[in-house]
Amino acid sequence: MELKIIPHPSKCRYRGIHGDWLVVPSQKYKTRKFPMAEYRIKLMAFNSAAVIAVGIVASIVTSTIVASNAYRSKFANAEIAQQSIIVKGKATKRVRSDQGDWWITVKGTGESIQSAHETLDIGMKRVDSFLTDKGFFNDEITRGAISTTVFYDRDFDGNKTRDVIEYELSQHIGVSTTEVGKIAATAGEVTDLLKDGIFVIGGTPSYTYSGVSDVKVQILANAAQNARTRAEEVTNKAGGSVSAIKDIRQGVIQITTPNSTRVSSYGIHDTSTIMKDVSVVVTVEFGISGS
Repeated sequence: MELKIIPHPSKCRYRGIHGDWLVVPSQKYKTRKFPMAEYRIKLMAFNSAAVIAVGIVASIVTSTIVASNAYRSKFANAEIAQQSIIVKGKATKRVRSDQGDWWITVKGTGESIQSAHETLDIGMKRVDSFLTDKGFFNDEITRGAISTTVFYDRDFDGNKTRDVIEYELSQHIGVSTTEVGKIAATAGEVTDLLKDGIFVIGGTPSYTYSGVSDVKVQILANAAQNARTRAEEVTNKAGGSVSAIKDIRQGVIQITTPNSTRVSSYGIHDTSTIMKDVSVVVTVEFGISGS
C-alpha cells in the first residue's frame, strides 16, 4: 500500500509511515518509498556522530577551562610565594667580665749596671708588697725578664760616644685574676708609689668575658624573635600575616661599653670596662600570606 500525499497550499511537506516503508514527498510532490530499516540505520549513525561531535567539543572546552584555571592558579600561587618582608632584629645582653689583666712596669736607673739593678730590685719588692696588701696572690702575679737600656754621652757634634751616662733597667709585672674588682680598685693607686721614689708605670687594665659563645646563641635567638615581632607589626596593619623564614643573615657580634652606639663591620671587642653589652643584629626575610 502507498500513502498518497496531496500538497497543501502552504507548500508544507508531509511524511508518513506505512508498514515497513517510509513515504516522503519528492520536490515535485511525488511520493517516494524508503525501506524502514535503512532509514533507522542512517538516523542512528547521524545521531551517534552528532553525540561524538558534541562530546569532543565539550571535552575541548572543558580542558581549555581547566588549563586556564590551573595556569591562573599557578601564577597566583607563584606571585603569593614571592611576597616577603625583610626586617632587622637586634638583641643585647649586659654581662660582667670574669677575667681581668693588668701590667705594671718598674724601672731602676744608675750610673753603673749594679746600681741600676739595686734600684730596680728595691722597686720590685715595694710593688710586690703593694700587691700583696691589695689581696693579690702569688699565682696571680707574674714577672717578666729584665730589659736594659744604655744611654751614651754625645760629643759637641751630637754624635754618640762610648762613654756611658746611665743604665736603665725595667721589668714588667703581670696581674691576671678572675676577681676583676681587685684590679679596678688597685690600678688607680699603684702610682702612689712614685711618692716613695719608686719609678713605676701602671698600665691600663683589660677586662674580658669568657662566656661570649653561650651569650651569642641566646642573643641570636632573641634578635630573630625581635625581627619577627617587627615584621608582624607591619604586616598585620597591612592586612597580612607573617609565615615562614625565607632567609636569615647574622651580623657581627659587638662587645661594647654599656649603652654604646658604636658598631664596626669587623666587630668591636671592648676591654676597657668590667660591665659590657654584647649585641648582634640579624637580617631576616619572612614570607607573607593573606595580603
